[in-house]
Amino acid sequence: MPHVPDRSPTRKKGAVHKQPRSQSHSREIAPPLFTPFNVAMRPVHSVHDAALTLLDGAIETLKSSDEDEVVHAVRKACKCTRAALRLLRECLGTTVYRRENEGVRDAAKPLTGVRDAFMLRKTLYTLNKRPLALQRGVNSEYREKRRSLQRSGARSALEQLARARERLLDLPSVGSEAESAVAGVRRVYKAGRKALRKARHSDDEALHEWRKQAKYLLYQLGLLETVFNAKFGKLRRRADKLAEVLGNDHDLGALIGKLRAYDDRSLMKDIKKRRLRLQAYAFRLGRQLYRHSAKHIEATMAARLLRSN
Repeated sequence: MPHVPDRSPTRKKGAVHKQPRSQSHSREIAPPLFTPFNVAMRPVHSVHDAALTLLDGAIETLKSSDEDEVVHAVRKACKCTRAALRLLRECLGTTVYRRENEGVRDAAKPLTGVRDAFMLRKTLYTLNKRPLALQRGVNSEYREKRRSLQRSGARSALEQLARARERLLDLPSVGSEAESAVAGVRRVYKAGRKALRKARHSDDEALHEWRKQAKYLLYQLGLLETVFNAKFGKLRRRADKLAEVLGNDHDLGALIGKLRAYDDRSLMKDIKKRRLRLQAYAFRLGRQLYRHSAKHIEATMAARLLRSN
């Protein structure tokens, strides 16, 4: 791997990791990742700082409300935190990384049902034709997921988020975040290229995996811009658009699963046409985003992080 200078001083156990940086670099996390939070964000100086800030924002926001927008923001924060952990994987080691990644993943699970039911209902209302029975079924499922969240889901998510934050705060000192970040982006980019190849068969599970990898790449690039002041504008825009298109396709796929019980072949046909168009667009975007080799991306990342030091 091309060498990148170590910008990560030793961190005592239990202390928040602070990197020495110039005054011009001491700023809040970039807005594209964190605007859903209505809490004060502290300046960040490391990927570790960013992950802690994300979890703090998620906890404080979920304490204040369990509305749909809050659920979406908290789940997004968890995904961003997991992207940060992927950047730190080489520093943490595989065992610690997997433990922390699974902890944050599990914290978001109690919120997933509400998000999926909300998006299903939202997607349904983008269609010109909406069978009344389907609307009733989708709305009923949404209300049930909301009740479950209010009964115990939000409380469970808060407890698990708090535990994840404490573990992250107590992590021992690590080596160079910069070198680990380069390796982390390379790993995610390579996984995205592999997911693209598998998704060519248009299997829903493969498409969903591809979408996840595109999102991890998107969030990682945002974190690198925040922490290292390294710009990846074109790559980031392509990852953002690809994740959006694949997300729309995923939501339509979930709606098709519900439609099968209503035997509405005309509507099913229209949705499948929409999915084919979205997938064709996604593959065009994917060929642009993943046209480089993982080694090329690794070298590019190393050079940008070196220049931003």
